[in-house]
Amino acid sequence: MNIILCGKCGVTVNEGDGAPQGGLILCDDCAMNALTPPRPCDPWAVKMATSGFSSKADAAKTLRGVEKALYELVGDKGKVRSREAEKILGLSEEEIKRAFSVLRHMELLRAAKNPSGGVDLIPF
Repeated sequence: MNIILCGKCGVTVNEGDGAPQGGLILCDDCAMNALTPPRPCDPWAVKMATSGFSSKADAAKTLRGVEKALYELVGDKGKVRSREAEKILGLSEEEIKRAFSVLRHMELLRAAKNPSGGVDLIPF
């Protein structure tokens, strides 16, 4: 079996395990991101994510992993540029976007454009 590189991130993939997408062969993670990109502004997802909690504190208690780390980072600093969060947490842009999407649906974090054209993550 041949080993190939993911057309997006460069990780090695067994040729039969890669997912064809847009003329490229992608690893499972890149294929998932291509097929289901994060959508932070989804009203239905917000309704579903907030309906199970009586308060934001209750929602925050359920966080684990990347979402918890990002939420705590923003809570400690007050606001964090998304690029800065990637560096501090050692995560990719896609991982930050996916975690932010979850936190946005729970109405725990939101985004705001900063004067330099970047995006700040701030508490809701």
